[in-house]
Amino acid sequence: MARTVGLDMGGTKMLAAVLDSDYQEIEHAKKRTPIGAGNEETMLAIADVVRVALEKSSLDVSDVSSLGIAVPGPIDHKRGHVIAMPNVSMHDYPLRDKLQDELGLRVQLENDVNAGTYGEFIAGAALDKENVLGVFPGTGVGGGVVLGGELYRGRHGKAGEVGHMIVQAGGPRCGCGKLGCLEAVSSKTAIAKDLVHLAMTGQSETVLESAGTDISRVKSNLIKKAMAAGEQPVIEVVKRAAWYLGVGIGSLIDIFDPDVVVLGGGLAEKLGEQYLEWVRESAMQHSMIRSDASIVLASLGDYSVVIGAAAIGTGE
Repeated sequence: MARTVGLDMGGTKMLAAVLDSDYQEIEHAKKRTPIGAGNEETMLAIADVVRVALEKSSLDVSDVSSLGIAVPGPIDHKRGHVIAMPNVSMHDYPLRDKLQDELGLRVQLENDVNAGTYGEFIAGAALDKENVLGVFPGTGVGGGVVLGGELYRGRHGKAGEVGHMIVQAGGPRCGCGKLGCLEAVSSKTAIAKDLVHLAMTGQSETVLESAGTDISRVKSNLIKKAMAAGEQPVIEVVKRAAWYLGVGIGSLIDIFDPDVVVLGGGLAEKLGEQYLEWVRESAMQHSMIRSDASIVLASLGDYSVVIGAAAIGTGE
């Protein structure tokens, strides 16, 4: 039975899972991401968490066929280089070859949202679909595209940057420097900025008590809690962000004509069906062709990225 390893290189934690041929977990291991550690130390930390997962599975490197790693940043597929992982301080580093030498295992790199979209295509909410659009609102807004059953990377391997399409000309400045990007108006970060303002102006007691005015403490759970408390200004902020996400998805439906759009990431998972319905309504209002593409929540949770990375690692 073919076994593989998938690893999600998250901003705060690394999750490595050993999977069987049906992408079912045999065992997993977690390790805190070494923020600011630099290239070599980060590479060795990745190797270590893979070894721990194998050890917990009572397996050796020789018992698995490949390792797929999902990276939160741009990569050079041809050279196997990480171009940049700003939060981890890895820049222009040959991670694929270094890990292959360290572990004696075939390694493949992929962008994390591409991997998450592919995971849902292989084993999740988009199973048995040929044309899939993945949209993952979180700290930013990432995207992935599967066309005709193949992951679409584009000429330079950077396709799927849906968060940087303009949906509000002249709108808020995005982290990329442009104005009015989808990410700037619909990400969890955008929501958090607005909720902190509500807390400062006495319009959200829940946010004020739990996060004060610290944007970094406004997590998906807190957003859900404030909505559940019936704080209408908070609900309106989330509804507006969902509306803008739908604006972007409506245009993407017109461009790609997908079978299904999968919403992934912690924000969509925590806010659930109400959030999904707001996104759906807006997407249909803003889709010219009023496609019959369904818009659904990702079904694999944290494992969409891990499974997608593992599948890409095997060459499937």
